[in-house]
Amino acid sequence: MNGVDAVTVDEARRRWRAYVDESRDTGVVFENMATGDRITGSNPNRFHPDYTDQQYAKTKDLERGLRAEYGKRLHTAMLTFTASSTDDNGDPVPIVDHLDGPEGVLSSWSAVTRELRRVMDEFGLRYERLAILEPHKSGYIHVHMAVFVDGIIAPSMFESVIDAHVRNCERASEDAHDVSDDSTVSVKHVGADRSEDTIGNLGTYLTEYLAPYDDNGDKVDVLDAEDHIQIANTILWATGKQRWRPSNGAQSYMSRNESDEPSDWELVGIEDADGTVHELEPGESGGVDRGRTRTDDPGWGPPSKRESWGDLAEDRGGGLRVDPDRGPWTD
Repeated sequence: MNGVDAVTVDEARRRWRAYVDESRDTGVVFENMATGDRITGSNPNRFHPDYTDQQYAKTKDLERGLRAEYGKRLHTAMLTFTASSTDDNGDPVPIVDHLDGPEGVLSSWSAVTRELRRVMDEFGLRYERLAILEPHKSGYIHVHMAVFVDGIIAPSMFESVIDAHVRNCERASEDAHDVSDDSTVSVKHVGADRSEDTIGNLGTYLTEYLAPYDDNGDKVDVLDAEDHIQIANTILWATGKQRWRPSNGAQSYMSRNESDEPSDWELVGIEDADGTVHELEPGESGGVDRGRTRTDDPGWGPPSKRESWGDLAEDRGGGLRVDPDRGPWTD
């Protein structure tokens, strides 16, 4: 996507692959404003295999926080929201419109989160959530929402939440959202026992939706991933969409190892593949986002009804943090 000029999926994918390839050897330069010392380090973008480790670390922080807060009462519901990839004439829907258009799969987001809040309040249950974008084999994207609940739950409790998506997303159908089907709502207990209805490692369970692995359980380089994964990554890159969206509470658990203390270290430059450092003006980010993931609502939805979802700064930001004691580091 280039401004208002549309490009084919193949052309967008070519540009995304070039971006990933070119950014492999890009580094970030920090300077300690008190001492004048400089540090150059790698800065994996969100499509880099190493970024998966950072995501996994965050999901483990989330798991530890939820286990500490909810104890043995912790249950998880995985809700899935989809939309048809063809129009009324049977023609393919433009893949970006399918995700983020007025009738796209994200158009129901505000209604879904509002109804989820109402249902949990009605049952008197504490909860947090983490929504994840995942591709079908076609490359079209659907939404998984993990709901972490302090108490026993059943699929039927989420029927109105699923219905909120069907009612507010023009391309969603009732047939594709049967609450009695595990592919729509799946409820599991988070604990140590090994039954099929129990999640032993919540971090692994969630990360399965975030990164490609081969049959041996090893991470796959995104440029070697299956076509549908590359297409989905291209769409996320072109639209600036974050792959996951935690609730405020979930984000706080995922950020517990981050420091809010002021630091003498400031980003001052970007180092390219040949070692040339491109100095940044004061206050300029160079595309590096050092902030936390946005969790403010309204969230996913038509542009006319929500704030901006984010921009491509996240791609170049990776998981880089600045610690007041040891300077720049990655999770």
